[in-house]
Amino acid sequence: MQHSILAVGDSYLSTDDMARILPELGDGFRVSYRTVDADDRPPLEHVREYQGSPTAVSGWLHDEDVLLVHAAPVTAELLDAHPGVRVVACARGGAVNVDLAAARARGVLVLNTPAKNAESVADLTMAAIHQLFRGVHPANAWLQARARAGETHLDSTFVGGEWIAREPRGFTLGLVGYGAIGTRIARQALAYGMPVLVHDPYATTTDDGVAFTDRDSLLARSDVVSLHAKATEETRHLADAHFFAAMKPGAFFINTARESLLDEDALLDALLAGRVAGAALDVCEPDGRWPEFALMPQVILTPHLGGATVQTQERSLRMLVGDLIRWAAGEDPLRRVA
Repeated sequence: MQHSILAVGDSYLSTDDMARILPELGDGFRVSYRTVDADDRPPLEHVREYQGSPTAVSGWLHDEDVLLVHAAPVTAELLDAHPGVRVVACARGGAVNVDLAAARARGVLVLNTPAKNAESVADLTMAAIHQLFRGVHPANAWLQARARAGETHLDSTFVGGEWIAREPRGFTLGLVGYGAIGTRIARQALAYGMPVLVHDPYATTTDDGVAFTDRDSLLARSDVVSLHAKATEETRHLADAHFFAAMKPGAFFINTARESLLDEDALLDALLAGRVAGAALDVCEPDGRWPEFALMPQVILTPHLGGATVQTQERSLRMLVGDLIRWAAGEDPLRRVA
């Protein structure tokens, strides 16, 4: 039996990316491709972080029994209009653009790709640690200012003396959250000679050289504190004024996880007061304090680059390919959320 897939690309995961990997499904699948309009975002209930309109996606669906998406919204109305769709394959760790309750109620299998970006987020976090310790961001800003001023000569033989910094080895890294990403960061940090402390009440395993402790002890002892907890109501504004007051004076703060974990006002106050020496943020509230952070020389601000690698995209698609092949063979997929 041949299955038919509608693969819907977006501004983040393109159909060209999909077309490089999905042929690995083999002859048992026929694939057609469409791309949503990234600016078409009608207000929808029960889904979030989406691009495109379910009406447009519905118009592209015909006899397909598999709908593969990354950011395209999948609503109850869409599923009702196309009862032949048996599987929604979502190339994200959290299928937040899919109405999971509606899918469960209709017996639609929803696949996802947990930890697809674990390697790339760990790499970005470790890169941020190095940049914070070495003062790369303010040093680069100094050079840019000289270039804008019209200077053309740079004798860098001894100018590095203005930027004497520290190597991370020997300094303690504190990880708040120890899932797929946290464990990978710990292994990299240990390889650089950094002692690693962890606080995660839900973690069940640890690596050699990693020490579990309570949160306040971790904050008081760590030279770098990095957030890797899940975004839940319980963890909203986990990093608040008390959190920063409990941190070791002059420590660095990193958030490459979710913006909801951070009270941005509290971090801004801590940076301005000098209690926190610097920060690296890959996620920010859309209408929050990011313009102020972007202008601070001690803050590295990036626009959610954590999972933005070719390898992450390929991993997510190959996860779905493997589970769709299992599903077609009558086997249980390895990754499902509904």
